[in-house]
Amino acid sequence: MTPIEEARNLGPVTGAELRALGIATIERLRELGWQEAWALWRERFPERAHLIAGYAIAGAAEDADWRKLPDWLKREVGRARRR
Repeated sequence: MTPIEEARNLGPVTGAELRALGIATIERLRELGWQEAWALWRERFPERAHLIAGYAIAGAAEDADWRKLPDWLKREVGRARRR
């Protein structure tokens, strides 16, 4: 199992926040799905719920640099943020 802090795009602060939500590994993030992980994170840490954070979490789940996410995924993150 790979610690969540080792995921692409995530630093120690976001890693600790995801751990607090029970998402301690990259495998757990992928099992849960970025949509659910980001929804939980936004609920618990609304002051940090900006779009780039959503890209970072989605990118971590996909093992992709958030700046290089495909446009369709960026749109999906944007839609999820408004829910």
